[in-house]
Amino acid sequence: MGLSSLWKRYDSAIWIRVVGTILTTVTSFAIRPFLAIYLYDKTGSIYTIGIILGLAPLMGVITNLLGGSLADKYGRKPLMVYSLFFQALSMAGYIFAVTPLQFALVSIVNGIAASLYYPAANAQIADIVPEHQRSEVFALMHTALNVGAAVGPMLGLLLVKINQSLAFFTSALSLLIYTALVFAFVPETLNSLLQKRIIVNNEVKGQKDSNPEPKPTPFLLKEHRFLLLFTLYSLPINLLYSQVESNFPIYLRDNFENYLTIFTSLMSLNGIIVVLSAVWLAKKTEKLHTPYVLSVGYLLFAIVALGYGFGPWAKVIPLLFIAEIIFTIGEGLTFPNQNKLLSLMAPPEMRARYFSIFSLNWGIAKSLGPILGATLFAHWGGLTLFIVLSGLLLLSGLANYVLTEQSSVLSKKESVHV
Repeated sequence: MGLSSLWKRYDSAIWIRVVGTILTTVTSFAIRPFLAIYLYDKTGSIYTIGIILGLAPLMGVITNLLGGSLADKYGRKPLMVYSLFFQALSMAGYIFAVTPLQFALVSIVNGIAASLYYPAANAQIADIVPEHQRSEVFALMHTALNVGAAVGPMLGLLLVKINQSLAFFTSALSLLIYTALVFAFVPETLNSLLQKRIIVNNEVKGQKDSNPEPKPTPFLLKEHRFLLLFTLYSLPINLLYSQVESNFPIYLRDNFENYLTIFTSLMSLNGIIVVLSAVWLAKKTEKLHTPYVLSVGYLLFAIVALGYGFGPWAKVIPLLFIAEIIFTIGEGLTFPNQNKLLSLMAPPEMRARYFSIFSLNWGIAKSLGPILGATLFAHWGGLTLFIVLSGLLLLSGLANYVLTEQSSVLSKKESVHV
C-alpha cells in the first residue's frame, strides 16, 4: 500500500491524532521509567511511591464518568482540548515540585485532566471510522503510542543526564503543540452523529424534522451488565501494567546492578515491536472470533507475569526479554479487540460513556495497584507478587471468555461484518 493510499484510507482527523499521540508519548515515556525510582530516592519509602503514583489514576476514576457524560453532551473536541491543555500545565508543575506532597498535588491535576481525554478520543474514533476498520484504527493509535514507548525511555536517559527538569519541560511543550493541532484541525463529530440517528428514528416513525435537536440518552448502569463485567474482568491486565510502572523497577533494582539499562531496554523493545506489528496483528485478527482472540491475549499476559516474577528472582536477563516479546504480542491481540468489541456493543449515543466506564479499569488498577503490589512486595517479595498476578489473569481471562462468548449482540454484529 503506497503512502498516498494509506493517507486516504483514514480520515484526516485520525492522522492528526496519530501525530499528536507520537509527539506526546515520546516525551511521556521519557519521564515514566524514572519517576518511581526518583521518588524512591527522595522518600526512601515504597509505600509513599505507591500513594503518589496512585493519586493520578484515583482522581481519574472519580472524574472519568463525568468526562464521558460531558463528551456525549457537549462534544468530543472540547474535552480533548481542555484535557491536553491542563495535562501540559501539570507537566510544567513537575518542574517546580520538590516534596512528595507537591508531586502528589501535581499528579492529582494530571489525573483529572488525563481522564477527560480518552473517553472522548475513543468515542471520536467510533464516530468517524467504519465498523470493519475500527480494530485496525485502534491498533494504529496503539502503534503511535508505542513509538513513544520505543523512543521515549532512551530520550529520557539523555534528558535526565542533562537536566531532570528538561524532561518535564519537553513533555509540557509537546502537549501544548498537540492541543493546538486538535483545536485547529480536528472537527467535532458528535453533532453529526446524533443528527443522523434522530433523522433515521424520525423517518422510521413517519416524522420529519428539518432541524432536530440532539438530546443525550439517559444512562442507567443496571441496564448495561455486559459493560460492567467486561470492565471488571479487564482489571488484572492493568494491574500488571501498574506494577511495571511502580514496583517492577524496584524489583529489578534489588536484583541487578544495571537495572536502569535493563528496564529502559525492555520498554524500548516493547515499543519497537508494537510499532512494527500492531496494525498487522489487528488486520490478521479482525475477522477472527473476538472472544477467542481476547482469551489468547489474557493467557499471554499471564505468562508475562510469570516471566517478570522469575526473571529477576533467578537473575536471568534473557527471560525478561522473552517475557517482553510475549507482552507485546498480548498487547497487539488484546487492546484493539477490546476497543473494537466495546464500539460494537455501545449504542452510538452512549459511546463516550461506554469508553469512560471501561477505562475505569485502568484508573482503579493504576490507583490501587501500586499500593497493593507494594504490600505484597514488601511482605512476600516480587516473585509472589507476579505469581498472584498471573493467577488473576488466568481467572479473569476465563470469565471474560464466558461473558463475551455468551453475548448474542456481539455474535450478531460480528456476523454482519465478517
